[in-house]
Amino acid sequence: MTDTAPAAAPRLTDLVRSAPLSFLGTVTRVGGTSLAALPAEARNERTAVVRVDQVLHAPAAFRQLGGSEVTVQLATDAELLKVGDTAAFFTRGMVYGDGLGVAEVGRLPADAVRQHVSLAATTADELPFSSVQREIRDQDLAAHAAEADAVVVATVVGLEDLGLAEYSEHDPHWWRATLDVSLVESGGAAPGPTTVLYPASGDIRWRAVPKPTPGQLGLWLLHATGGELAARAPYRLLHPEDYQPAQRLAVLRERR
Repeated sequence: MTDTAPAAAPRLTDLVRSAPLSFLGTVTRVGGTSLAALPAEARNERTAVVRVDQVLHAPAAFRQLGGSEVTVQLATDAELLKVGDTAAFFTRGMVYGDGLGVAEVGRLPADAVRQHVSLAATTADELPFSSVQREIRDQDLAAHAAEADAVVVATVVGLEDLGLAEYSEHDPHWWRATLDVSLVESGGAAPGPTTVLYPASGDIRWRAVPKPTPGQLGLWLLHATGGELAARAPYRLLHPEDYQPAQRLAVLRERR
C-alpha cells in the first residue's frame, strides 16, 4: 500500500495574487443566503453566510465590509464549515446587488494570518495584507525587468505621431517618444537620446500601456521593436508595467 502525501498548503502570496478580496470571517449560517440572485441549486452545504470580522485586502469599493455578512460559495475541494467556524477566506466576486456573494478561491486558518493583522495595527498600512501586496508588486516588477531588452532611467524630451495608416479602431496608433537616458541599468541602450514607440490608442487592448508625457522622468522597461516598426525606433512600450517611478530602481537592485 502506498502512502499519499498530503497536498501542500497554498502560500499566502499565491492566495493574495489569485483572489481580489480576502477577509477574516465567522460562519453564521450554513446552507442559506439572503441573495435572491443566487440560484436555488447553489444553496446547499457548500453555501455559507459569513460575518466579515476584518478585511485583509480588497479593492477600494470593498474595504468597508467589516461587520457585514457575505454569502460564500465554498470551493469544491475545501472542507465544509459549521456555524461558529472562523477562517481567512480568499475570494472573488460572484453576485453583487442586494448583498455580496463571493466564490471561495482558498482558505487559511485564522491563526495563520493573525501576525499580519497585529503588524498592520502598528504600521501605516491600510490593511493587513498591504505588505503582501507590495511584495507581489516587487516580485512582478523584478520578473518583468528580467524579460525587458533594456531598463533605463530617462526623461521624455519629445513626442511625435508617426501618422501610420490605421485599418480598424483596434489599431495601436503608434507614437514615438524620444527619451534622454541618464542611466542604463541593463540591456543594450546607451546614455543619451533614444527613441521608443508606444500605442497612443485608448482601445481596451492598449489603454493600460504607458503614454509618455513631456518632461516625464521615470524607470522605463523597454522591449526591442521587431518587423517593419524596427526602422521607426529600436524600442517600444508594450505592458502596463513598462513605466515605473524612478525610485523603483532601488527595488530592482535589492532583488538581484
